[in-house]
Amino acid sequence: MFMSRVRVFAALLAASAVTPALAQETQPAAEVEVSTVDGAVAFAKSLTANATSVLTDENKSEAEKLENFRQVLADGMALDIIGKFMIGDTRKSMSDEQTTRYDAIFPQYITKLYAEQFQEIVGKPLEVVEAKELGARDVIVRTKFDRKEGSPIMVDWRVRKLRSGDRKAIDIIVSGVSIMLVKREEFSSFVSTNGVDALLDRLESEASA
Repeated sequence: MFMSRVRVFAALLAASAVTPALAQETQPAAEVEVSTVDGAVAFAKSLTANATSVLTDENKSEAEKLENFRQVLADGMALDIIGKFMIGDTRKSMSDEQTTRYDAIFPQYITKLYAEQFQEIVGKPLEVVEAKELGARDVIVRTKFDRKEGSPIMVDWRVRKLRSGDRKAIDIIVSGVSIMLVKREEFSSFVSTNGVDALLDRLESEASA
């Protein structure tokens, strides 16, 4: 069984405009922007398809499905960026040993959380509602998964093009909430009360549960 679902909130989208006087000068850039958005949309579709494939493989056990899903996310998400964001300023005061321990367990911990999110959308038809740039490097791809009963499931994918040229998801926001934001606050509160080692013990325990 996968871990209990964690819900989280989403950020407002923003887009910038180009003045008419600069239209000719910026036309090549506009073409690049379209390509960037299209690339992000294709990435979100591909990640969803890959996740669906491994999570619905009837020839695999639940443990094997989860392990294969973790690999899909490891390939598709910038787990190093997400991990540093979630631990926040606590990382500055962590010892080398604690940092190494955190970096080792975090990918297993976070991919198990995302597995529960994907359980809701696997096998359901995906519709891209819109895609907009957010900042210089990110694109928000807003998608909708229809269900036979109940309202559609809305999923926002924050896709970043890294300096290497690779696209990675840095957040997946399901039904208006983001694991990144919730866990950042949760980690900070837990550490202030219990300390870093206790948090690491908890992550290791939950990742293997």
